Amino acid sequence: MRYKGSITVFLSLILTPVLAVIICMTESAAYSAARMKCEVAADMALESVFAEYNRELLKRYDLYFIDTSYGTGVPSVEELKDHMRDYISYNLDPSRGTLSLVSPADFTDMQLDSLDISEISYASDAAGRVFKRQAIQAFEDSHGISGARALAEKAGSLVDHYRDSSLDEGAPERKRAELEDRLNGLDYKISENPAAHVFDDREGILRFVMDTRRVSSAAIDSETLISHRHISKGTGLHGGTTDTESPLSELMFDEYLLDRCSCYTDTPSDGGPAYEVEYILYGRGSDKANLREAVERLMLFRYAADAFYIFTDPEKKAPVEAVVGVITALLGAPEAEDAITEYILLAWAYGESVSDTVRLLAGERVPLTKTSEDWKMPLWGLISIKSNARPTGTPGTGLSYKDYLRIYLFMENKDQKCFRAMDVVEMNLRATPGNAGFRMDGCAEYVFMSAAMKCRRRYDLTIDRKMSYMSDF
Repeated sequence: MRYKGSITVFLSLILTPVLAVIICMTESAAYSAARMKCEVAADMALESVFAEYNRELLKRYDLYFIDTSYGTGVPSVEELKDHMRDYISYNLDPSRGTLSLVSPADFTDMQLDSLDISEISYASDAAGRVFKRQAIQAFEDSHGISGARALAEKAGSLVDHYRDSSLDEGAPERKRAELEDRLNGLDYKISENPAAHVFDDREGILRFVMDTRRVSSAAIDSETLISHRHISKGTGLHGGTTDTESPLSELMFDEYLLDRCSCYTDTPSDGGPAYEVEYILYGRGSDKANLREAVERLMLFRYAADAFYIFTDPEKKAPVEAVVGVITALLGAPEAEDAITEYILLAWAYGESVSDTVRLLAGERVPLTKTSEDWKMPLWGLISIKSNARPTGTPGTGLSYKDYLRIYLFMENKDQKCFRAMDVVEMNLRATPGNAGFRMDGCAEYVFMSAAMKCRRRYDLTIDRKMSYMSDF
């Protein structure tokens, strides 16, 4: 019996295209699976590396950065790449390096060929704005956006009030020098001036306004800090929407520093300088030198403010004029009466500024500009200013010592302030276990990496990924 072969021929004709379609679909599925596996491995590796942020930096300052030195004190992009390679290799083959009788089937057999990091942002990049941006974000997160803005705006009003006072801080000293010249021209010895002794002890300013035994004598090795050494440089700011340039953002950064850093009226932090805010402002090599700078600047303003007020108050002038009239009559020098009167008024203003400074350093408040009710130093107190310039024991009204630091921070050079703030972070972190060589210019916030991978099917895949603590890409 004979059979026709038409069906066999038909199957033969369609078998080739059917198999071609099946093979193409299989190959496409294999390629997609391989690519998906590579992308997942790269994503997991990047997330794992970013999970290695410095824990102490987060705990103390609410900042997220990868310490690329990994505790060695020598920042290295290669070390960061090694960590990424390890994570990618493990994610491509979790069973690699393990002993197992049964290994999971892997139809892709992907392997990492090479890895490169082409972009990286360090905390010190863009004149410290990478660090500054995170600090502002941390301040907003801890206080809420509206709360952070309210605090910053309140600080801004203090700065405006300070600037509106329009005081010439050098005017009292120029006036005093002018009066001394006038008196010398009248053959009147300054030593005979009853107020001359008031200005004698100004060189030992700290001893004049506080018990120097309470002042920290710690030295600061600034040469090892980021503001003084050659630093590693990345590729600048990447991603994120936090503003770092506006006056409001600058005020929020200042508030962050005042929250996280200690000053003379606070409890000192461990590891760094005792007076961290004062260091940020003046950058001297010891706590005492920084505090002296702060006190001198404070007294300079208080002296100008008190002198401006006292020359406008007839109630203050009257007793001085009466005393001077008697003195010049006894000395037979009536032509010196006006000069001595003004000199004593300046001395009285100086005594009041000492009293103001003592109260501020004791944690009390002093009004920016005085009224008669706010004046504390009596005229007879000039006999011994140090014994009469004492805290009142009440909080008072007006500005605190920290408020003056708040004002001076806003007026400070932005870049210098930012780098000195990073100095403080470095000093404090280096005092913690495992961070002896900590460097802010080795702390990464953003990374762009390219991973080249190979498959046994001869696929060459390149996966590009970027990640930042400040934004999602």
